[in-house]
Amino acid sequence: MQELFVKKYWKEENIWFYIQFQNKQAIRQIELSSRGKVFLTLENSQNGESMLYDQTIEELDLESSDFITKDEFEKEWQD
Repeated sequence: MQELFVKKYWKEENIWFYIQFQNKQAIRQIELSSRGKVFLTLENSQNGESMLYDQTIEELDLESSDFITKDEFEKEWQD
């Protein structure tokens, strides 16, 4: 099982995305914006206009600086 954690900024909407991937599929996601924090999971994949990322990790334009540790993701998830 491969687990990866990503933190990506979407400039157009001024939103930070934290996404946990397991075997290239998103299983948990945090959206952090001026409106607050939205938590999404496979079981709760939609909240208002927010949806859990449904593409593979290869679809994202990622740079090495976009990858974070599990601890960094979990800290944001717990806050």
